[in-house]
Amino acid sequence: MEAWDIIVIGDGPAALRASANAAKAGAKVLMMSSDSLGAGNTAAIDGIAAPLKESTTKSHRDDTIRAGGFLCDQDIVSQRVAEASRQVDLLERWGVIFRRDQDGIPLVRRAAGHTLPRLAGAGDALIRETQQVLEEQCMKNGVVRRGDQVPLQLVHTDEQVHGLISLDMSTGAVNALQAKCVIIADGGYEGAWTGVSIGLGADLAMRTGLALRDLEFTSWTPLAVSGTNVVLPIGMLSDGATLHHSNGNPIDVEDFADTTTLANATTSQGVVLDARNMGESEAWWDQTSEILTTRLGINMARQTIPVSAQVSSTLGGIATDEFGRAISGKWSRWFTGLYAAGDSACSGLHGAGMVAGNRLLDALAGGAAAGEHAANYAAKVEFSGRAALETHLGVAEADLDFDMAGAEEGPVQRAGPLFAKLSEIMNSQVGISRDESGLQTALEELNKLAKSADKMHLDDNTRLFNSNLLESLRLKAGIRLAKATVQSALSRTESRGAHQRADFAELDSEQMHHTLVDIEGEISTLAIRKGVSGTWVLTPDA
Repeated sequence: MEAWDIIVIGDGPAALRASANAAKAGAKVLMMSSDSLGAGNTAAIDGIAAPLKESTTKSHRDDTIRAGGFLCDQDIVSQRVAEASRQVDLLERWGVIFRRDQDGIPLVRRAAGHTLPRLAGAGDALIRETQQVLEEQCMKNGVVRRGDQVPLQLVHTDEQVHGLISLDMSTGAVNALQAKCVIIADGGYEGAWTGVSIGLGADLAMRTGLALRDLEFTSWTPLAVSGTNVVLPIGMLSDGATLHHSNGNPIDVEDFADTTTLANATTSQGVVLDARNMGESEAWWDQTSEILTTRLGINMARQTIPVSAQVSSTLGGIATDEFGRAISGKWSRWFTGLYAAGDSACSGLHGAGMVAGNRLLDALAGGAAAGEHAANYAAKVEFSGRAALETHLGVAEADLDFDMAGAEEGPVQRAGPLFAKLSEIMNSQVGISRDESGLQTALEELNKLAKSADKMHLDDNTRLFNSNLLESLRLKAGIRLAKATVQSALSRTESRGAHQRADFAELDSEQMHHTLVDIEGEISTLAIRKGVSGTWVLTPDA
């Protein structure tokens, strides 16, 4: 049985940052991804927000809290934005080539949700370059990285982590991996709406009995190309691209409204993005231009682009504190040895909505905090739970064999149509505007979909590189997370940030708390953490 100080699940910026930081601190780190190595996070990232030209972090902090519907944990916000300039500096030192201004420092632009210019980036090359330099940091610090490793079960005793059961799709073996700490950083579950990949980590945690936080909130982008799965970076709006109705009239929103407001404004039919007047900035979006040309036949230098609102990332997830520790029910209780970072976590930075650039900031700062704390913790404790791991290994193998047996009776079900049905349910009933009737309908349909998924047919009954099996696991995880999302949305009877209830259109000051939901659908609450020195940094009437 392999034993590691820390196992990190994921391969995007948060996972890479956590792994490199933990290894640098002396921990023996295994980083595992259910995809091939290097796939990382290919989502449209809109830059990183940092107050590089501001004397204080106050404006960045206040913009974040307002966009978050005052549901942010304000001490976490203060901490994250204070680290933002440092994260930009580190990326630059490691090799990311940022756009620069006349003073030779990274260029910052005003972007969605910000009152001042603070979005730094490198056009559509930012996420590729960030992935590359963070991979190099992992290599430099001796992180062991493995692809095609599917986490099946998180093994624990009384909320004390012992390790993981995982499927190695390159050999077909199911393995028990002992670990002092596990960091979940494999992304969110926006694929429940979009049909793209769904991270397994949040579901893995929920199946231990851990309640997830604020699942009712999702971040929306107004720049999904209509009728496709192509999403354009919202940073293009900072470089001169504009949103219009099909008749040429501009979308009626205030300058640099947050992404939720922009998404609400693009729910009507016939909205287009005009990127024909970006000037010299157009060169920073060459790959986006190439994708539009080769895949869709659109020349963005000459044509407008039809766009609509789409979920871009989930904001809820595993509740964490400032160190990335998974919180169980209340702030004073830690699911010992379990951490989360990036989109898998609900760190408290975003609250009920997100401003441009804070997604990458949270991934980097949150990953760094989780990696460092986990390494320090692992240095002080011994390995545990070997017998429990061996027991769960046998159970996991039996469960896997049962799942691969396929449908024994009734109509054959396949992953593709079931994924399409999941997306249909979530987009039609759990979209930008929601109400009790639609949410109850969604819950009923998701329960039916879960039964169909249990009878799924797998064309391949081997364990070697079985993509059908992986999609089946992701589908089932997505359905469980979708059900928890609906239950969380039903419990919040108000409209706040990205959660808009047609039947409860007003904001309710009595619901200034985080929602917790477990795998059984039981709802509880978690208090919002106050600002520095126990006082609110910003209040709704400020």
